Amino acid sequence: MTDKSIHKAGLYALGVISLSIWALLLWDHFHGGVPSHHLLAKKELPKISNWWGAITVPLASYLLLNRIKKRITFENGSIDQNSIKHIVYPFLIALIYAVTLAVSFTTGNPQISGFLFQGLFVVAIFFPIYKAEYFLGFILGLVYAFGGVLPIIISSFLAIISYLLYNFLRPVFIRIGVMAGLMKKT
Repeated sequence: MTDKSIHKAGLYALGVISLSIWALLLWDHFHGGVPSHHLLAKKELPKISNWWGAITVPLASYLLLNRIKKRITFENGSIDQNSIKHIVYPFLIALIYAVTLAVSFTTGNPQISGFLFQGLFVVAIFFPIYKAEYFLGFILGLVYAFGGVLPIIISSFLAIISYLLYNFLRPVFIRIGVMAGLMKKT
């Protein structure tokens, strides 16, 4: 695959994402109005309209898709076919995880959604969920339930925490595991 074909695929993906969010907003507009969400689901905090998603979701998608493209493109402009799998699978896993979280939240199962949300911190120790493909899948999975701004805020928070967990706490656990293994051998 070449840089040109990956650029074209990114533009198609951006177009699909943009058209989808705009279609969702138009559907909401003509079927009861576009909802707004309170920050942290607390009435005393300000509401954010889902209309902002018309700008924020395509912009975040553009930035994340460019980040992915830069990471998988070689200096000569070619792209390894193997790296495509390493982008698509994490994206789909994050998308499914986020949809499951959103469905459990909107159907009134706060125990499940709370468990799934807190479970992300454990998952972050083992997998680099701060990477752009996870980030994009998670945002898109939450958009229908939470609009176009809150998922970006939530995902940004998670990306920072998961980066710290994966890059700083994980090596400590590995070192402890290695030390424990060495101690068993002696």
